[in-house]
Amino acid sequence: MKKILFCALLAAATLLNFSCTDEKAKVIKVYGSGEVTYVPDMVTMTVTIKDVESVLRDALAKTNETSRKLISLCKEYSIADEDVKTGYAQTGREYEWKNNSQVFKGFKSEQSIQITFRELDKIEKFTGDILALQVYSLGNFKYGHSKKSEFDSEANLLALDNAKSAAEKMAERMGVSIGDVLYISDVDSIPPMVYYGSCYETMSENKSLNSTSGFVVAPGILATNKNVVVTFEIK
Repeated sequence: MKKILFCALLAAATLLNFSCTDEKAKVIKVYGSGEVTYVPDMVTMTVTIKDVESVLRDALAKTNETSRKLISLCKEYSIADEDVKTGYAQTGREYEWKNNSQVFKGFKSEQSIQITFRELDKIEKFTGDILALQVYSLGNFKYGHSKKSEFDSEANLLALDNAKSAAEKMAERMGVSIGDVLYISDVDSIPPMVYYGSCYETMSENKSLNSTSGFVVAPGILATNKNVVVTFEIK
């Protein structure tokens, strides 16, 4: 079982505010932060298939063939249909720079397929099998967790606990006590981050790699952060 760590950060900032004009308006406003760290259990990646031929239909045929092989590979790994998102094939002209001018190479057909893979212990073999299909590129690895919403909720609760604790300590030091909660709001949170061993984006443009060339990835530990501001009445 993967170990999930929960922790609360100290309040980022606190503000004690006594109104001089209205006794009932005495309040204390605090900022609380909560953080939950977790080991990812899924990764999304983008596979790009690209072919350039002198005849457009030949380029399209090759792209479609590779795409079918990739879909078949996903089924071999029991990847659910909803975890495979296939984009439309796009066509156009391909040029290269030669002798200080653009030279027409042929007609290109290009297609991108996004795959969500949920068996990280098999990621090296799976990516190796993808590269064996002679795809154009494999990259944009992004790690996540199937229970991310639960971690977000836990981080919010930790942030609220952190804010309340900070308010109580400040009030005690000032010889007062906190009363009812007058205001609660989320504030901008820090985006999810990777602490170590990250492989968020890896790109391999491939024309000759074989099935032994899969990626050895270490997703590391992810973190979700939530921040709140809470205003308490002061008694």
